Amino acid sequence: MKPRENSNQEIEIKPFGSYLEVDNEGYIINPASLKKIQEEWKPVIQDVIEAYKGHFGKTLKNVYIRGSVAKGEAIKGLSDIDSFAYIDLPKASIDTDWEEEAEGKIKQKHPFIEGVELMCRPFVIGPMNIILLNQSVCVYGNPLDVQRVKPGKEMMIHIPNLEKRVEILEQKLNNAHSEEEAKSACIWFAKDMLRTGFELVMERVNKYTRDLYPCYKTFAEYYPEKEPQMREMLHYALNPVSDIQKIRELRDRFAPWIIEEVKKQYPI
Repeated sequence: MKPRENSNQEIEIKPFGSYLEVDNEGYIINPASLKKIQEEWKPVIQDVIEAYKGHFGKTLKNVYIRGSVAKGEAIKGLSDIDSFAYIDLPKASIDTDWEEEAEGKIKQKHPFIEGVELMCRPFVIGPMNIILLNQSVCVYGNPLDVQRVKPGKEMMIHIPNLEKRVEILEQKLNNAHSEEEAKSACIWFAKDMLRTGFELVMERVNKYTRDLYPCYKTFAEYYPEKEPQMREMLHYALNPVSDIQKIRELRDRFAPWIIEEVKKQYPI
């Protein structure tokens, strides 16, 4: 996700977002549907498909869209296009160097979108892919059959790699050579902490969401003493800063605690 161009306009925290519904057996109901996609977003999706096709040709098997666009809840100026594609190649052969340039071209052509995420995966269905597929819609190729999932450990993708992801932030900051790159790292980390915080309480509430406000709100109900820090994360996810030292301070105030809490709640 690219940071917004007009960084002087602060975005206010508002109670946007929802939890995924579950059926009578407790399985997640996929909220994404082709019928829900708003008309003005369809040309953007087509350009995303063409970007994948142009680079991978016949090895492109499927393209999926998730998030607010797939749920028909996209908001101009706030929502981005979250996409991923399955490529019929080994992981080592999948080139990703083209993605950033392609994302920039799509964003430039459609300035009302917040950003674009292109993500390429080998044609193998693993645990993380199952989680994504249960909340995404196929917009190119044949939809894949996927097993159903329930809220709980099998839907945790942040907690299992928490310490590694904190290390990745430092790599991102070290490689940030512009304000935009530093802001992107800030957004990435803040969102990561919000979703990790929600995963801490997901089994207790028996719900699932990736939406930022419900992540913050649900976490705060179980950890009220940490509410100010998590609200700060939400603020910086919406209003990123380019000050690398400030981002590191944000990390150092919160990451050590949540790492220890995860170890306490989910000991190896």
